[in-house]
Order: sequence, then C-alpha cells, then structure tokens
Amino acid sequence: MDEQDCGDFLVSSRELASFEAAIKTARNKAEVARVLQAHDLAEDGFTRSFPYPAKGVRDLPDSDAPEA
Repeated sequence: MDEQDCGDFLVSSRELASFEAAIKTARNKAEVARVLQAHDLAEDGFTRSFPYPAKGVRDLPDSDAPEA
C-alpha cells in the first residue's frame, strides 16, 4: 500500500482523535456544543455515534457560570 492509499485514513483518524479529545476535556455543555458545531455534527448524531462520551456529557454543567 502506498502513502496515497492510507492518506485519507490518517487524516480521518487524526480528526477523530482530536474530536474525541475535545469532547473528553470539555468543561461544560456549551464547549461540547461548540465542538459539535465545528465538526458539523448534530447532537442526535453524536449521541448515536458516540454513546459513551455522550453519557459523560450529560453530567457536565450547562456553562462556566458559577452556581448560585
């Protein structure tokens, strides 16, 4: 297999790793929403395609605003 054949896979793998890292390090749901928007992924698609990270997102606060 030459480099051209695996080039798309490497780009996709890097994008996926970047996406997953951004989701895992998000501090709140607003950050997750920005990541999903940047990757043109709807919330429903995220929940279906990434069920385990989506479960973790449920426990995040809505925003960085301090709790009252």
